[in-house]
Amino acid sequence: MLNVDHEYFIEPYSSDIQKVPYTIYLGTFTILAFYLISVIFQWEFFFFFSLFIVIVLITALIKFEAALLFIPITLANPYVLEETGTKLNIAELVLLIIFVVWLCRILLLKERIVFPKKFLVTFLIIIATAILSLLVARDLEVGIKQIVRYIEILLLFFMLIITNFKSEKKIRQVFLFLIIGGLITSFVGISEFINNALELKQSTRVYGWGSGYAAYVATTLIFAVCALEFKEQKALRTLALFTIPVAGLALLVSQTRTWMYALIVVFGILFLWRKPKVAGKIILVLGFVVGFIALLMATNFFGLIESDYFQGAVAGALRFGETKSDHSLKDASLFLRLGAWGKAVMLYINNPILGIGVGNFRIDYFTLKLAKAGDKIGYVDSQYIQGFTEAGTIAGIAWIVFVFQAVRLSIKSVRLSVNSNLYVLALGFFGSLLLLVVGSFFWVITPVHDLFCLMILDVGLLYNIVELTKLQKPSEF
Repeated sequence: MLNVDHEYFIEPYSSDIQKVPYTIYLGTFTILAFYLISVIFQWEFFFFFSLFIVIVLITALIKFEAALLFIPITLANPYVLEETGTKLNIAELVLLIIFVVWLCRILLLKERIVFPKKFLVTFLIIIATAILSLLVARDLEVGIKQIVRYIEILLLFFMLIITNFKSEKKIRQVFLFLIIGGLITSFVGISEFINNALELKQSTRVYGWGSGYAAYVATTLIFAVCALEFKEQKALRTLALFTIPVAGLALLVSQTRTWMYALIVVFGILFLWRKPKVAGKIILVLGFVVGFIALLMATNFFGLIESDYFQGAVAGALRFGETKSDHSLKDASLFLRLGAWGKAVMLYINNPILGIGVGNFRIDYFTLKLAKAGDKIGYVDSQYIQGFTEAGTIAGIAWIVFVFQAVRLSIKSVRLSVNSNLYVLALGFFGSLLLLVVGSFFWVITPVHDLFCLMILDVGLLYNIVELTKLQKPSEF
């Protein structure tokens, strides 16, 4: 009996061991071999680049819903893949892979496509007016690229969201990954600030992975503050408490006043609208951020850099003008914007029907002369003015209608989800959307791939939250 028992317990265990290792060993050996080859030829970047593509692709093929979680992480960290000889960033690459797999699933599995009619008309008008504006565009290539982005994000990306994020669990996962992605990008910005202080011996503005860096960090703060409302999710609340001071510091060293002021406006609206719920959380946020900043200044950034660099960043973030008597043109950003806006308005008045061509309004802020996109000259820094100037009156009105529809939808989602587990998620995505709506008065959204995606992501998830509140009572966390 002892021998039988011994064989009964040991044999299944040993057979299980023999089933797994072959695939693990083979996969590990293959990856290691390719890595060693890449080291020999100094192709390490392309090794990790290829490995990342394979991971996303295999994940999408095996478990498509799991691959969607790459989206919020990469949106907050849009690293530009300059080593590939293109301007493609990591978020665009992920969306491209997921789109291909998704379209194949639709063709092969004949999955049902859902699209809200009230948004479809507005989206089609924006795309149609953009196409017509090509008739007067100076740079057709730039215009076509922007139209492709409209189709990709307004139609395909929005459709992808409302088709695949239809459950409370999936929406909560995106919420969590947006916080994690924002925390990562906050560390990237802080590291950049420290490196610049050590190497350049001065306090510089921080842009992280791209021009929308401060916006990602600001939305992260909104998500983190709202996450404090979770009652049962202790781990998520702990993550939020850790994220708040880090993201607050990152936003401060970015010295981007547009998104700082937009964040203040959003917190003010949330405070006035949901005063009993949000007031204590906002006070807690301020306490955490101020306390963390005081700690850093007292310890000279834990001994990494002198506190003078940090004081310079604080002064640059909270006031116009330099910290010393000399003032530079970069501090006159508001006046430069006014000049660019005036030029844009004049162009619109002269071209009210078709505009000057979608994607074609690039301006030298100092000379107020139009420039080519390749010159890396700034945008008009107002999404609303840009819409009218580039594609004409109908396009500008269509964008305003879309913003109105999105805000109205977000308010509806918050109201319908009160006293349910979806409330925190609705409040977070509403705050994120509102930040982008307010900030886009002084910034552009559509030319910045990741901000554009984030805005449509917010709208799509808010739409799903409204539908969930109609169909079922959300489950407990």
